[in-house]
Amino acid sequence: MSIVLTQPFRWMDSGMYTHSPLEPLIRDEALTASLREANAAPVIHLWVYDRALYLGRRDAKLPHLEHALRLFGTKGFGCVLRSSGGACVPLDAGVLNLACLLPDTSLSIDAFFSFVSQLLGVGLQQYGAIEFGEVTGSYCAGDYDFALGGVKIGGMAQRRTRYGSILQLCINVEESPRGEWMEAFYREAGLEEMESHKPIPYIDGKTVGSIAGLTGRDVSVADVKEQLMSAIAQHWPVQAVPFSVPADLHQESTQHLSQRLNLFAYTAEELSNPDWHLPE
Repeated sequence: MSIVLTQPFRWMDSGMYTHSPLEPLIRDEALTASLREANAAPVIHLWVYDRALYLGRRDAKLPHLEHALRLFGTKGFGCVLRSSGGACVPLDAGVLNLACLLPDTSLSIDAFFSFVSQLLGVGLQQYGAIEFGEVTGSYCAGDYDFALGGVKIGGMAQRRTRYGSILQLCINVEESPRGEWMEAFYREAGLEEMESHKPIPYIDGKTVGSIAGLTGRDVSVADVKEQLMSAIAQHWPVQAVPFSVPADLHQESTQHLSQRLNLFAYTAEELSNPDWHLPE
C-alpha cells in the first residue's frame, strides 16, 4: 500500500525541553488530535530533550526500577513512561526526536514504517547508507531499528489513534555513552534477575552509536535538522511553520496521557528527592 500525500507536511520544530519529559509527548498527542480537523495536513514534529530515560511499558516490570531511576536522577536524568511501544531509550541534547503524523487510520503498520524508512533513507543519505532491521543487543531493539555499518543510531515506534497514525523515532546524532548508560540502567534495575517478561533479553552497549561517532564528522543536531528538511523536500512537499497547538487540545492531551493512560514523568530533581517513590 503506497502513501499519497494530498497536502504538504507541516514541518514543526518545538525546540529543546529540560522540564517535564512528558511535555514533548503531550505536544505530539495534541498534534495527533488536531488531525481530526477537516482537510488536516500531515506533520513532521522535531524536538530534543536533555536528559531523560524514556521508558517503555515493559520496563515497568523491572524489579529494581525505582532504585535505578533514583540513581539516574542523581546523574541528571529525568524519566517518563511513554505510550508508544518498545523499551527504555536514553535522550540527551545530542539526540533528535522526530514524530511523523498522518491523518489516516487505515494505514497498515508495515506501510507506515516503510514510508518513514524512505524519509530517513533520503534525509540521512549524506551520512551513509541507512540499514533497517533489528540490531541484536541494542537497547529498545526491534524490527525497525536503523543503523550505519551495523551499529544502531536510532529506532522507531508506532501508535494509532482515532484520528490518525503517529510514528515516533529518535536519531543519535552527537556522541554520548548511551550504550554504557543503558547497560548500567538495566544492571541496576535488575534485568538479569528476571526469569520472564524481560523488557529486553540483554544489552551490549557497543551495538549503539551515533552519526558523529560513526562517520568521524563534526555533526550537530542542528546540522541533521537542516539536512533532513533539505533532502526530504526534494521528494515530498514540505512547508516549515512555527510550532503551535490549540490550548484545548494541549489540555485534552495532558489529561489523556497522565490520567487515562497513567503515564508518569519526573525531572531529575524530583527523582533525586529522598521522598520520591514510583506510583503504585
